[in-house]
Amino acid sequence: MSPRRLLLLALLALAPPAAAQPAPAPPRPAAPAPKPPRSAVARAVEALARSLGAVPGRVLVTAAPLSSDAPAPRGAQLAATLAAQLAGKLGAGARAHKDPIPLPAAREAARDDTALVHLAVEIASGRLRVTADAYPVPRTVWARIRDPEPGPIAHAYAEAPLDAEIRSFLAPIPLVAVKVDRAKNFEGDVVALACGDLDADGSLEILSVSRRRVTTLRLRGGRVVPLQSRSWPDIVGVHPSPLREPLAFATLVEREQDGEPLPPFADVGLTDRARSVRFDGKLQALAELPGLAIPDAGGSACVATSGPLLTGPLGPCAAADPPPATPALSGRYDAFASARLASARGEPFAVWATRERGAVEIRDSAGRHKVVGSAGAQLAVGDLDQDGEPELIASLDVLDPLEDAVVVWSWRRAGGPARAAPEEVLRLPAPAGVRALAVCPPDGAGRVPFAVATADEIWVVR
Repeated sequence: MSPRRLLLLALLALAPPAAAQPAPAPPRPAAPAPKPPRSAVARAVEALARSLGAVPGRVLVTAAPLSSDAPAPRGAQLAATLAAQLAGKLGAGARAHKDPIPLPAAREAARDDTALVHLAVEIASGRLRVTADAYPVPRTVWARIRDPEPGPIAHAYAEAPLDAEIRSFLAPIPLVAVKVDRAKNFEGDVVALACGDLDADGSLEILSVSRRRVTTLRLRGGRVVPLQSRSWPDIVGVHPSPLREPLAFATLVEREQDGEPLPPFADVGLTDRARSVRFDGKLQALAELPGLAIPDAGGSACVATSGPLLTGPLGPCAAADPPPATPALSGRYDAFASARLASARGEPFAVWATRERGAVEIRDSAGRHKVVGSAGAQLAVGDLDQDGEPELIASLDVLDPLEDAVVVWSWRRAGGPARAAPEEVLRLPAPAGVRALAVCPPDGAGRVPFAVATADEIWVVR
């Protein structure tokens, strides 16, 4: 054997053994997409049933008469509906009393049952609140003598914001009379608004997006009071070709996971910036998002932009987001709004408003659509009187800001072709010019509020 070959074999023998290559990690399963919140009744009933757990034996479910800060001509039916739906969730051994009754009468009605579940139902500050207590029923005369009114063995509490289903049990809300709270703003270049309880502290905030910063704020004593603020240069880079007149959207998203509410977040898209941003309740950036984040049926979706118009396919803004409610934008729009609402029977539906060449069209997830006519580039949709039918809020298509106004149209979708055209129900002059609009969640006994940004003020209209 040649000396060169002997040297090569010796070097190979002295070399350390090659490290074993680790097996590739199995792919991580995708996180389940959070689901949009359900109707108020469904959320409350499912939360109560989950907290109470199994109640053995024959169970009578009763409800006390409704306590409400708003007139409730059908309050007894609401309480009875909650009792009936909870009995259905508790299983075959549960039944519901048909009328609301106080606890002493409920104990008497449950004498032949094993357990009693009694509900206290309240409507206050724009929310449905339900407390459930499960009581054992004494089985013998001696047991009744020893403890005629035994204490609860299980307790549960649930609440949910009012929706159209709950409102169907309350007195109707007129749209024509409004109260406007105005406050001087500290910046005049607001381009988008959102409204809700972003920090989950129980009070509503307004999320204001300007070309310089993102801010959460409240109105106090005629002043705009900032709560949190983030400068855009500290968050995300500048778009390589920003538009002279920017497109901007702010969407506050509420989600649930396994029946439990998740912390809300806000998706903000601004064509001045290279990417959209997802914020938490403290305005910390959770993620940068591809494309421009726009509202989509209670959530958000992302669209690629290549100019001053929105068009083309939509996609989820993040991997765990659900698919968009609509796969693509079929037109070329310079204004866009969307919301997820509920009918008076608690059935969810989506609604979109789009502006193309100055004309605004409103459509819903059932395929109904109507052209409103000429309107401005600021749009918002919601159910202001919570009757299960949407309202469109828009600015005017005017060149002179002195002629601008906030206009509200109500769309009675189920009224047949002749009645389905949106009807103007409110007009508020805004001589400083309307810069942004947003619908808030309900926060009291009256109509759902909405927020308006003008060149120098922030309004909250109730």
